[in-house]
Amino acid sequence: MSGRASPRVYSIPPGAPFLPTLAASLLDGSLIPDFCFDGDPLALADVTIYVPTRRAARALRGVFVDAAGGRSAILPVIKPLGEFDEDEAAFEAEGSAALDLAPPVSSTDRLLLLAPLVRAWKRRLPAHVAALFEEEVVVPASATDAIWLARDLAGLMDEIETEGSDWAKLAGLVTGELSGWWQVTLDFLSIVTSVWPDLLAERDQSNPAAHRSALIRLEAERLRRSPPVGPVIAAGSTGSIPATAELLAAIARLQRGAVVLPGLDATLDELAKVGTVLSRETGTDDVTGTYVDTQSRVASMQASVARVRALMGRATKLADVVSLEGELSRREADLEALQTQLATLKDAVALSPVTVRLTTDVAPVPEPAPTGFVAGLTAGWHAFTSSVTVVLTGLGALLPFAGLAALVGVPAVLWWRRRPRPVAEAAEGSPAAG
Repeated sequence: MSGRASPRVYSIPPGAPFLPTLAASLLDGSLIPDFCFDGDPLALADVTIYVPTRRAARALRGVFVDAAGGRSAILPVIKPLGEFDEDEAAFEAEGSAALDLAPPVSSTDRLLLLAPLVRAWKRRLPAHVAALFEEEVVVPASATDAIWLARDLAGLMDEIETEGSDWAKLAGLVTGELSGWWQVTLDFLSIVTSVWPDLLAERDQSNPAAHRSALIRLEAERLRRSPPVGPVIAAGSTGSIPATAELLAAIARLQRGAVVLPGLDATLDELAKVGTVLSRETGTDDVTGTYVDTQSRVASMQASVARVRALMGRATKLADVVSLEGELSRREADLEALQTQLATLKDAVALSPVTVRLTTDVAPVPEPAPTGFVAGLTAGWHAFTSSVTVVLTGLGALLPFAGLAALVGVPAVLWWRRRPRPVAEAAEGSPAAG
């Protein structure tokens, strides 16, 4: 199956409930043009939906159950982004890449492996600083301090590998007076760049972030190579992680694929239709994950409050009623707090300030020519001064040539007048006598 030439990307406005709107648009056929839920219990079985978190996946399943209205139906396959079945990929026709992936090291094992490396570095740190700066420094090298540093180092590894950055670029980040102390930092990070990769290779393991990114890229490649028969939808993620962006790009170009973005504002694009955009600057604070997660928690808490109220209606003992009343009050308070947080997030997106500077090039409108005696006199005076100006300009242009002519002509005329003349010959013959 060939891919689409143009990606299919949609957006749900910030004010609309994300998950119910997503489910309704899928069921009524507006999301995937050639798919519509007509009540067939098996119609949704071929649909695959990717969402940002597990909580969003659970909440979306509940939304589809409510939309079914009590009818029997097999729900879509709803997967959190970044959580894929390695065994399923391994049994595919071209699943050798999944088999080549080293399993991720657990968080506890990583801390226990990094802590001794950090402690060894801290023991040799005073000598290293003394060699660089001729200073003495006392560094505590207890196991507790080493574990805390190892935890920070593990977090940095996850962040760098999630963003797909290159550790080799760290060496040229800082220059000048701080370059010496930066060398100390680089020496600490050599645990990650030199020692840690060799240790993982010996254990045949990989970092969790790198493993997750590799699985996401394998999933994107699988979708491009063997597109599913049913619709494939990615909802609620903006692709801020490079590997996730590759997956969203692959889904958007499937014949029956779609990407649904949360709260994408088209205001700037509409303003661009007014004229030519010379520059655009946008500052963003990505709250996508928080917004979708909070929306899912609100839906789950509403269902929880409804269950407690149903239990109160069936309670017959006073102790049970009192206990349920207290539980209901607690859950309603949590629900109100979540709803307030969700409203704040909506305002943060829906009420984002937009500053627009518009400039236009307007041709000046010519003023009508004046008429009357004064206007004629003024026009005549301007014509006279213009004529005088032309004459004077011509004289000024001829003056250099006149000076040159006088310089050459006056000596010539004087020489001509003063030159010697020849004696006149006598008239030939005298007059005849009568």
